[in-house]
Amino acid sequence: MNINLYMARAGAFVFVVLLTASVTACGSGEPDAWNDEREPVAVQTAELAEQSYPRQLQFTGTVEGSERIPLSTRIMGRVEEVRVGEGTSVSEGQLLARIGDRDLQAQRRQVEAQQEEARAALRNARTQFARLDTLLQRGSATQQAYDNAQTQYERAQAQVETLENRLDEIDESLTYTTITAPASGTIVEQRTERGAMAAPGQPLLTLEVSSLLEVRTRVSEQHIGQVDVGDTVRVDIGAANRTLTGRVTEVNPSGNPASRQFQARVLLNDPPPSVKSGMYAQVFHEKGERSLLTIPVSSLVERGQLTGVYTIVDGDRALLRWIRTGVVHDDRVEVLSGLQPGERYVTHADDRLRDGHPIVMQD
Repeated sequence: MNINLYMARAGAFVFVVLLTASVTACGSGEPDAWNDEREPVAVQTAELAEQSYPRQLQFTGTVEGSERIPLSTRIMGRVEEVRVGEGTSVSEGQLLARIGDRDLQAQRRQVEAQQEEARAALRNARTQFARLDTLLQRGSATQQAYDNAQTQYERAQAQVETLENRLDEIDESLTYTTITAPASGTIVEQRTERGAMAAPGQPLLTLEVSSLLEVRTRVSEQHIGQVDVGDTVRVDIGAANRTLTGRVTEVNPSGNPASRQFQARVLLNDPPPSVKSGMYAQVFHEKGERSLLTIPVSSLVERGQLTGVYTIVDGDRALLRWIRTGVVHDDRVEVLSGLQPGERYVTHADDRLRDGHPIVMQD
């Protein structure tokens, strides 16, 4: 007999013998897991159903001072002194920088000298006008001489007032040669240094008021209609390990056409010293309700990167079902897929379960 034919017949015989033995041993042909002799495990179950939860939106942002004040001058001059730098804490009224005022001081002295001359001319004009007024009443002076004296007196008086106003303007300009802090806070930006030229309106320093902190965040166009000024939100600041409350103070009605996002500002309530400007923040906004499918977190079964839950099949067996979960709400987690409403699942088992394990459901 051909050796290959012999080996094929022998293999077929062995396969038939093994198959017959397997059928005899199993009876119904189902896997052993469904017909084992293990003791049933007592379990507690629940039916998957929708529950109402607050509609929560989440945004990310950055902590910043709610009030940033650019400090500048209204005069042209050379910076003679800068007493602070970025990160310096300052108090209200503290001197921060000084601009050279020699030109203004020279102008002031010149105006003061002119003012003395004008006051002397005014005194003389007043005397002349008074004398002619007396002479006119006696008939010893002409009306034209009286009118000329009156005109000279009024001109001298106007010159004195003009120089006084000029002196006030110089004094006002001199106040801009010293840069002081309008409030307590922190210098967050320094744009000048000693020897540099200062120009009117050009910011020299930026002061951030430390007592007022806010989170600047962006809201997508899908959610902008759900965020209103005055809404209360929760703010998590991981770097400071703090959770604070805040209030929406501004929602920009004009969005960025590229990102389709709208800027919003959230004022923090009583931020502690550990919360600093520049920290990353998460803003949680709850408004309205929505229905979700959730199960207890304790019901989950973790297998590596997979998440599942034991469901009930045939009324008395446990079957591990892989599911996809979402946001955790307190002690429950949202079920996104893998489990349908009305299905029963195991919430607690008195012993370890495996697929096909017999169970006894308890109330």
